Amino acid sequence: MKLILSVIVGIFACLPCNAQNELDSEFYDGIQKVEAKYRAGKAALIKKADRVIVYLVDFDGITERNDFADEDEFISIAPYNSVTKIIDKKEIDANDRKKLLDILSAAIAEPEHSGGAMCHFPIHGVRVYAGEELLYEGTFCWVCGNFSYSYPQGSSWLDTNAEMKAIFTSILPVPQAELDRFHEKYPGAKPKGEQGDTVQPATRPESKSEGSDKPQSESEGSSR
Repeated sequence: MKLILSVIVGIFACLPCNAQNELDSEFYDGIQKVEAKYRAGKAALIKKADRVIVYLVDFDGITERNDFADEDEFISIAPYNSVTKIIDKKEIDANDRKKLLDILSAAIAEPEHSGGAMCHFPIHGVRVYAGEELLYEGTFCWVCGNFSYSYPQGSSWLDTNAEMKAIFTSILPVPQAELDRFHEKYPGAKPKGEQGDTVQPATRPESKSEGSDKPQSESEGSSR
């Protein structure tokens, strides 16, 4: 009898907790839907861009964001609230621009993202313009399989893919010296999709996404 009473008391005691969990779940589901809708709209704008600059960036040159940083020398990594140094850049022609924007906009518009691995070692970056307006700025890590994305409030990591890696590396190839420098510092790290069961990407400390207190589930990935 005591056991039955204990079970009943336990069930009723958990009801407020369950209700709170359901409310929290609905809240974060709602945020995901709003973010997905925003990305779809931004993807449509990006496809109409008339100027794109692709960058080669320093995977090991990440520093705290500085409002006075020269945009010709640094590019933003929004989820880290940081910047990294620009090594090289190339403004691309109309043919490459269309190819890149088709691939990039399709990836951004994907309704769900895992965010890749728990790291971000940027090697490429991009700025997308319509006239003088900057529509998108982000960095890409092929080892961790993620790229940065900013919302009006907060930021997150989205998933890269093979097409995206191919177009960036064809436009601005990564020098062998940079590849050697990376593998010397992080031996055994391999690009996403080439990792064996015992090989994992090197990790940076976790960093909270700027402007967002939203805890991320496994389906969203976590801040890199």
